Amino acid sequence: MVQFRSIHASFGKENPDMTSLAEKSLRVALAVVLMLGILTVPAYAASPSDGGAAVEVPAETNYWKPLIAIGAGLVTIGGGLGIGKLAAAAMEGTARQPEAGGDIRTSMIIAAALIEGFTFFALIVCMTL
Repeated sequence: MVQFRSIHASFGKENPDMTSLAEKSLRVALAVVLMLGILTVPAYAASPSDGGAAVEVPAETNYWKPLIAIGAGLVTIGGGLGIGKLAAAAMEGTARQPEAGGDIRTSMIIAAALIEGFTFFALIVCMTL
């Protein structure tokens, strides 16, 4: 006797209950960033003439320096992980199709240059704050 599987709305998609840990972490991080952004809108919208509090920041503050160092470290780690994943995928692709090695290598070098360019740009932004 032939058994048929039930067809439901998520045909062709993975079960939503079986998401990966990385996807769940990304969703939580996105939700936190959105909530922080929504919660800070009133603070940015208030002006001193409307009765909002004016915050005076001294010209020479050193509380940014540790944050700049953390930001530069995160940028460096992100660039390193990106290039590492890129190289691993390129090597795997070359192992599967050795005849396409030249094209894969060229694409890898272009992508690595773009990742490094973005990393250097982010480091410059961190260091100029």
